[in-house]
Amino acid sequence: MSNQILRFLQLKVTLEQAKGAPGLILTNFFPKIELVSPVSWSGELPEYMLNLELNSDLKLENFTIEGILEVIKVISNQDNNALVIARLNGPILNLIHQIDECWIQTPSILSDSNGLFLTVHGTTDGLKYFRDGIKKQLPDTVKVRITKNLKADWIAAPQLPERRKQVMDLAVKRGYYQTPRKCTQRQLAEELGVRQGTVAEHLQSAESTIIMSWSEQSN
Repeated sequence: MSNQILRFLQLKVTLEQAKGAPGLILTNFFPKIELVSPVSWSGELPEYMLNLELNSDLKLENFTIEGILEVIKVISNQDNNALVIARLNGPILNLIHQIDECWIQTPSILSDSNGLFLTVHGTTDGLKYFRDGIKKQLPDTVKVRITKNLKADWIAAPQLPERRKQVMDLAVKRGYYQTPRKCTQRQLAEELGVRQGTVAEHLQSAESTIIMSWSEQSN
């Protein structure tokens, strides 16, 4: 890398601003697509783990939208939500894939209500290449700004104490943060064998740490 200082940028593209973009067809099948993690950057197209909100009982095995999305593996599929590994194509993702010094990160979400929210991490040079390229693809009303430096332990998420991370991971897995919620703090406490107040304390502390980290990065 020509510049080892890591930064990030975030951009929001409304449905109106993205009118005519080929990737919008995804919202006809999935009201919400959320990046969980990049999986592989090798090959012609990168692979991602995605959380998909489904419109109906869509058959995801070998599901393909030519030139846009190809589902490679279905990890889970229940309650109109699916976790999959897929190849994604499109001008924005292809631009990122072509630049060695930047990569997509969470939170990155496409929804049929809010449009695209994208987070990209990289070096200063990498993000400048991306910013210059994206300006050619999007209307001038879309603003792109490179933030200040990233601290190493903020690249994916702030560090949490092991027990707190365990409680947070279980809450996410059981759907505590879904809308509507799939479980309660009491149910989490019963599964963990602790008091509900202990679960509440861990979740509140973890949420505070994550929000503070996000606030410091975005400023």
